[in-house]
Amino acid sequence: MPNPQAVIYLPLLLRTRRELKGNHNVEFYTLDVASRSFVPLTKVANLLMEKWKKTQRRPTNSEMFMPSASLPPSRQL
Repeated sequence: MPNPQAVIYLPLLLRTRRELKGNHNVEFYTLDVASRSFVPLTKVANLLMEKWKKTQRRPTNSEMFMPSASLPPSRQL
């Protein structure tokens, strides 16, 4: 499966894999263009989750107790 479509349909493909896994040996793959090898979509999903978690900013103490402190002045309540 081409990479853009793999990412677009990732939730559906993972759900389909999970549903079929009980009765069939099913795995979906996409191509790693850097190494020119096939990569299981489950590995792609795990990599995307790791990257997403790293980009999440943790709120500071002042933001936790005063949510509007994190907004720009024009957007504060």
